Amino acid sequence: MSNIATIQPTTFYNHDSGHKTYGVRVYDNYGQSYDNTWEYIPDDDIEVLKLVVSNDNEVMSAIIDFIVENEGGIMIGQEYYDWEKIKKYLEK
Repeated sequence: MSNIATIQPTTFYNHDSGHKTYGVRVYDNYGQSYDNTWEYIPDDDIEVLKLVVSNDNEVMSAIIDFIVENEGGIMIGQEYYDWEKIKKYLEK
């Protein structure tokens, strides 16, 4: 069983107040985290990836580090991106 990392652009909705926030859920088989502080969700998956990479969240950073160490791909929304398509965006 492989460990597929996923970035899911997300609109967070507070049912009590009706307030919406935007961001991502990032997860793999070993951890998960979210960020709901974005002003909007970019239409381009690579822009979403860049925002996640620039985030200082410890769990998100660990998931990105795992991808880099294993030269793996990632799901962003409904699209899978292999290592060759994303590696230049993961360099720190």
